[in-house]
Amino acid sequence: MLNRNRTSSINFIKVALISFSAAFLMSSCAIVSSFTQPAQSTPPRILSSLQTHALLTKWAAKNYQSLPGHTITYRSHHPYAKQFSEIKSGYAINPLTHRTKGIGLASTIKTKTNNPTISGNNFTPITQNAYLTNLQPANLVATQTRLNGNLSTHIDIYDPRSSNHQQQALAYQPKIVMDYLNAIPGNSTLDIMGLIMPQQYDEFRGFYLAEPYDRKRIPVLMIHGMASSPKKFMDMAQAINADPKLRKKYQLWYYFYPTGTPWIASSSKFRKSYRRLIQKLDPNKNDTNIRKTVLIAHSMGGLIARVSLSHPGETLHQAYLGDVSLSEVFNDSQLEKIHDYFHYKPLTEPAKVIYLATPHRGSKMADGVIGWITIKISTIPSFILQQTADILTLKKWERSNLPEHTKKLLTIGESSVNQLRPSNPSLIALNRMPIRRGLSSYSIIGDIGQPLFKFETDGVVSYHSSHIPNSISEHIIPSNHNICSKEEAIRAVLNILNE
Repeated sequence: MLNRNRTSSINFIKVALISFSAAFLMSSCAIVSSFTQPAQSTPPRILSSLQTHALLTKWAAKNYQSLPGHTITYRSHHPYAKQFSEIKSGYAINPLTHRTKGIGLASTIKTKTNNPTISGNNFTPITQNAYLTNLQPANLVATQTRLNGNLSTHIDIYDPRSSNHQQQALAYQPKIVMDYLNAIPGNSTLDIMGLIMPQQYDEFRGFYLAEPYDRKRIPVLMIHGMASSPKKFMDMAQAINADPKLRKKYQLWYYFYPTGTPWIASSSKFRKSYRRLIQKLDPNKNDTNIRKTVLIAHSMGGLIARVSLSHPGETLHQAYLGDVSLSEVFNDSQLEKIHDYFHYKPLTEPAKVIYLATPHRGSKMADGVIGWITIKISTIPSFILQQTADILTLKKWERSNLPEHTKKLLTIGESSVNQLRPSNPSLIALNRMPIRRGLSSYSIIGDIGQPLFKFETDGVVSYHSSHIPNSISEHIIPSNHNICSKEEAIRAVLNILNE
């Protein structure tokens, strides 16, 4: 009995030892297997735009660092944004806007700057009243893999206007920069408030370059009209950027000014700021492309362009001051201002100007109910001769020698609508001034009756007012005064730029 029990005990121990040894060997094999078998991974895949949008939201919240269990790397191929301070998804800026077909996420990328100015760090000053935007259209292509349960994503950042990803087209949101700027409080009403309260918005006046200056490309400068802003040209700008030939040939500039200020005053500031910018960009006058600059000007912007490209002679002086002896009436600082307005030299750099619905002879609407209402709600700015308080202390006999419209300037001021009246002396003088030699002029004019009728007006400006002699070409298209976004007008502009 004891031997049997002893034998059973020995057998039990043997079985236990064998089981333990087998378990140990199996676990050892498993350990070895984990080091010798290949890692489990998934093939790379490009994320959809919505997936990339969700990833960007998390990545930006982590200050563009990797996430827990998720390694994120990136490389910027964008020529104007190698280093960035912010990337924002197009879906967050404007989820319903137009986007072209293509892979990746349409976005904006903000370049880093150590010299912020108006609107925070969205612009970098070039000169006084000239700025380079720090915002650029971008596209994010996110390629993701999974290795042993851990995610790894690489993001390639492109300029969608001139790049692709492995021969695949990139999604592009053409108005993304303007939409971004309009979302900033106060910016969306910049156009109408610039008409009603021009002095309060004068700090925004100036030139805005969409990209860093490139001496290999010709500047195209766009000047908006009344109650407007550069966003008026967004469809036209999109069409220029979408044409590879034109994008390679041209660079886009914009000029903003509060349109409640009369165009005679705005044109003086335009010329001074323009000359300062050109001197900064081309101090040695070596850049031949600057001397091929194209101006595209809508409505009142066309008046600013035309008067700046014309020889004033004594025409403007006579219109505003008659035969008054300036030295007897004005001091030296005032004479300098008067010289800027009436005795300047025309700009020499622009080679072409394209007028869009420009009222060269004014608009009868400025004399009508709409003009009257606009004048009543607008704040009259101080400008031209009403620059200093001592102007208002002129002796009675000196005032009496001034023309009536000039006395108006010296007392209650004048609005931009006043200067659009066909009878206004500034317009009469403009049409007597010779245009600078060597300038090619083009006109694009709207007719609300086309194609069925010939009404010879766009509802605001008549054909008679928009027509100027000696144009290289004149295009009349079916359109109201809001001509800049019309397909026929854009096509005409593209054809001119392709010449």
